[in-house]
Amino acid sequence: MSEKIFKLTPTIETRIRRNPLLNLDTFIIPSPYVRDSEIEKDYDHSYIWIEEREILGYMQVYSDAEQKTFHIYKIVVSPFGRSRGIGKAFIHHLADMVPVDAEIYLYLWEKQPDTLEFFKEQGFTLGESIVYRNLVYYLITGTKEKLLNKRDKEKKDLPESAEIGKTRHDARKIVRLLSHMVDSLSAENCDKIVEDINRETTTLINMLNYFRDSRKIMHEVNLRDLILDRIVPFVQASHIKCCLQIKLNTKNATVLGYHENIGRALINIVSNSLDAIEEKGIKGFLKISLAERNDEIILSIRDNGIGISEDLLKKDDSGRPEFVGKTTKHRKAGEGLGTIQIYSTFGSENISIQSSSKGTGWKIRFHHSTVRIDQRYMKMHRRFSEFQDLWEEFNLEKKLTRNEIITYIWQLRKMEIFMFDLILMFSNYNNIRSIYRTILGFFENPGGGKKLREFIYSLKSERVILNDWLFNISKDIKKRKTYLLDTVGDIDLYTGARLKSYGQAFENVIIFTMDPETGNFRASDRKLAEHLDFAQYLGKPRNELLRGEFSGDINNDEKPIALGVWSIDSEEDLLEKLKLIRQAAVKMIEMGIHRKKRLAFYQTTYPNYRRDIDSDKSTTFHEMANCSDEELLRFAREVDDEEFDFLMQVD
Repeated sequence: MSEKIFKLTPTIETRIRRNPLLNLDTFIIPSPYVRDSEIEKDYDHSYIWIEEREILGYMQVYSDAEQKTFHIYKIVVSPFGRSRGIGKAFIHHLADMVPVDAEIYLYLWEKQPDTLEFFKEQGFTLGESIVYRNLVYYLITGTKEKLLNKRDKEKKDLPESAEIGKTRHDARKIVRLLSHMVDSLSAENCDKIVEDINRETTTLINMLNYFRDSRKIMHEVNLRDLILDRIVPFVQASHIKCCLQIKLNTKNATVLGYHENIGRALINIVSNSLDAIEEKGIKGFLKISLAERNDEIILSIRDNGIGISEDLLKKDDSGRPEFVGKTTKHRKAGEGLGTIQIYSTFGSENISIQSSSKGTGWKIRFHHSTVRIDQRYMKMHRRFSEFQDLWEEFNLEKKLTRNEIITYIWQLRKMEIFMFDLILMFSNYNNIRSIYRTILGFFENPGGGKKLREFIYSLKSERVILNDWLFNISKDIKKRKTYLLDTVGDIDLYTGARLKSYGQAFENVIIFTMDPETGNFRASDRKLAEHLDFAQYLGKPRNELLRGEFSGDINNDEKPIALGVWSIDSEEDLLEKLKLIRQAAVKMIEMGIHRKKRLAFYQTTYPNYRRDIDSDKSTTFHEMANCSDEELLRFAREVDDEEFDFLMQVD
């Protein structure tokens, strides 16, 4: 990557100051002279990253006269350069260039734990703390040797893409083997084949769980809520008569894990208990309890069913009883996969079972969750804290320059994307689309702060602080949007910046509804809204608007923007809708979309005619913008009779 790294010069530095995309995070950072008042800006060790003639990032470094200490004052990456390893490449390049005995250091805010962790992974060491403008910063130091050793070790490790490929390969191989086993199943060999299938299934589940756990951030699960919300209704809905006793003797029932997996495992245990009660033919008794023991939570589930025979309770070398993967039901219903899932979820070391003819008791051990362990929460906390404490405030008393307005828009969008991710954290207990529509109504209409507060604080969440964040960020976004509308003047001059700024949402799929005549639009994360949610705020009927979707870097020409319409009723209407898309292509080029950017087509929502826009075709914005009326029809296709009839029935 070093071929993309060039030295920073005073001329380029001036260009960077005028580039709003390289000035989005206007953070409060300690003066470069806090530790050493004699250091000076070092252009020989300050770098920029240029890709396709665009500056995507820069690193500004100060050093002493003896070239013994190097202070990384800023590392800034454009939203269109994120996730490319630019920051890491800057650090490695600097480590290559400095003298052998040099020290490299920087300061990081205390509420950026994931950033601190990133630099520690690169070979830096956490040092003393300082207070600057009432904020606490940590000194992070590293040496050339440590940084390069870390880099060399990374090169030897299996790349993530290779690990994904290996997992896919192994999983496909097991699936093919399982398919072959199922095809070979017969009455004569069923015992052996089923045993082999159970073994290979266990291998597949364990392998996939291992890969997922190595990549996915675990979430906090409230066992008390899980029992009351899922287990109790499950028992109550059962046809098996059973007396259910629940004892939740714990103040904090929050543990780390995967909500769906833990819920499914508990359902499997309770389902087995109910089956055992039914087979015994007596009135059932089921007791579920939670208790705290030191730093652990103990979940107990006991029934008065037929029990499990002693020989099936014997454990193998991995600590799993013999019944795991085998059905214990007298009717031979089931295949024992439930017990595999239970042990895969909790681990054999955390499960103990006692069983006799009087019933079976399960005890499952969990560790208490702490905020420090929940990486997802930590990242959200850091992002919110940056908005509240670390950003330099714009002086809104004076008129902002064009570059400042564009920076302001991108910062506003960064807050909005944070709000999208924050709403998703309410998904376990609430309808997230209802949440977003309520907040959208707050943005689009005057007032409403009191009602919004009541609504947000009525939402159930894993932490009350999430409700605080959602209310405060919603208020702040509306305040900033109002400022833009009231003071900028012609907001349409910045429509391109408003659209492109959604490109910061690398992990979100963004949908939007657009007026192709003006370029005015509304957008959101696809999980939170439907295109029709925005139509009412654009002042036109939906048949004069377009639906759109994109993800990631808008400047990446190979990643298409999809456009589509709601309905097509006739041949004339088909041509008119294609004209709308052409009009949108012209407008979006004016807004700054590259002419070579790919343009794809949505499936029409209500195809009331036997010809439709061909969603299998794609073009570029330039080609679409320059199509004649006759040429537009090459993007149409005949709808198959069966497909047309099916869509009409669905409609």
